[in-house]
Amino acid sequence: MRMRFARGSIIAIATGLVLSGGAALASGTSPDVGVKFKSGVEAPFAGTRFDGAVVDGKVYFLGFRLLDNTTDGSIWTYDIKAKKYTDTKIDMPVPISNYTVAVLKDKTGVGLYTFGGRNNDGESVDTVQVFYPKTGKAMVVKSDPWPGMTPSDCVSLPGTGVAVVGNKAYAMGGMSFSTSVPPCVDDQSKEVWSFDPMAKAGKRWSKEPSLKVARGYISPAVVGGDTIYAIGGDVNDAGVLTAVPTVESWKVGAKKWSGAADLPQGCDESQAFAFDKGALGGTITLAGCGQWPNALPDVMQYNVKSDKWSTVGALAEARRNQAGMNIGSAKKPQLMVLGGYNSDGTLVLSTSEIGTASTKLFGAPAVAAHVSAAGGHASAF
Repeated sequence: MRMRFARGSIIAIATGLVLSGGAALASGTSPDVGVKFKSGVEAPFAGTRFDGAVVDGKVYFLGFRLLDNTTDGSIWTYDIKAKKYTDTKIDMPVPISNYTVAVLKDKTGVGLYTFGGRNNDGESVDTVQVFYPKTGKAMVVKSDPWPGMTPSDCVSLPGTGVAVVGNKAYAMGGMSFSTSVPPCVDDQSKEVWSFDPMAKAGKRWSKEPSLKVARGYISPAVVGGDTIYAIGGDVNDAGVLTAVPTVESWKVGAKKWSGAADLPQGCDESQAFAFDKGALGGTITLAGCGQWPNALPDVMQYNVKSDKWSTVGALAEARRNQAGMNIGSAKKPQLMVLGGYNSDGTLVLSTSEIGTASTKLFGAPAVAAHVSAAGGHASAF
């Protein structure tokens, strides 16, 4: 079912809140490269638990969750140069939330893939889908459903935990929930799977070395073209999610994952940006720190060489489950985040922010929340 938005249905509420950086401010570390965020172009929709990907100067969003927990499968674009959002009038075959977009080249061309997710009925599904920007075609890849399972044999929800290396997607961790439909159990997975879009139909998934720590809602980043970092995430205890500071790294092809320095605090459901060169070269920036059902604005940065984290800035608005993509370049990065839940998970945002390298530290920002008019509450998955 397609759901449309009028501009007037998005309400701007000045909360007057001033958020501190939380526990990360007490870490005592100094930044490597500061990152300053400022307001970007507001979207004509308020969405959460979604992602975007850049192809040929446009960002593509493959649907999103609304405040009342319903799911809209509408495919939107954002033209980076024109600074304009457009509804393509195309829907994903199965509207989902809780996904990451993987840009992969297959025998048809450049496709935007999603693996699993949560559908409008509250089910964790194993559906693999692809959208081709050049032709505007969206389809289900029926031959190769998502194989990830939790130890209790429930379909796992990988959430944000998908990275791309060498034209393969790597999906890591995941969760299942007793509140899903049909009921399952509260659990988490260590599984890691790779997806090869050029392999034969029915043979595209391969099992990879498992994570050391089972968790879901991981924020992944790729360094050096071949090393994946699995940053933070959640463990699920009877439906209560606890954000963890755990960070692991894996060089694709290695026999096992390695440990890395923990985050200054537990973070989940965020966006991580890695750079090998340019203004942010040799670092990973974590744009915001989710701690379900809340969010902190803290922006943290990892120095790959020194294996250390530091706090380098703050989002203008605390948010989690936001979309994230670099709309600049490696030399001049522009870290765009859009939407997500607000600081306490009661509102869904329509605002965007753009982060750029800065030599200045940050102050605690005032928060202006932009929300959809629909009622509802943030769910755990």
